[in-house]
Amino acid sequence: MAKFILDKVTIGSTANFDGTGGGDIHAVVVEASLPTIEPNTVVVDDGQTINESYTVNIEMRTKHQNFGATDAGDPILTSAVVSNDGTLHTKAYIRFDGTSNSFNIDTGQIYLNGYEDYSNGRRETVLTGTLEVISAASGLTSS
Repeated sequence: MAKFILDKVTIGSTANFDGTGGGDIHAVVVEASLPTIEPNTVVVDDGQTINESYTVNIEMRTKHQNFGATDAGDPILTSAVVSNDGTLHTKAYIRFDGTSNSFNIDTGQIYLNGYEDYSNGRRETVLTGTLEVISAASGLTSS
């Protein structure tokens, strides 16, 4: 199995990323940018524990404020799929794009929240979101 090596993150309003309101995000801070999936468990009648649903948590940080490899595209925080003011925007699809010898990780539709952060001694754009799904494959898939 190939190891996942992050190249960039792509967000958009459609699953094939041809819609409006998104683009490629480069200069991603890798240590804080991989999605996690956690089972939500429940105890059934005979005392066994099963996974009832799953929670997918997304937090990604980038040193760029704009889409594109050179940070020269549209602003990330004003995208149609990113909320930076508490309003509900269009749900986003996210793809964590691996390098050419790696693979991609795709999410289901998720509300993305964004803000600027300076806690690491530099200006970073932070995107966060949480997705609740019944099937783990509805939350994260690889391609």
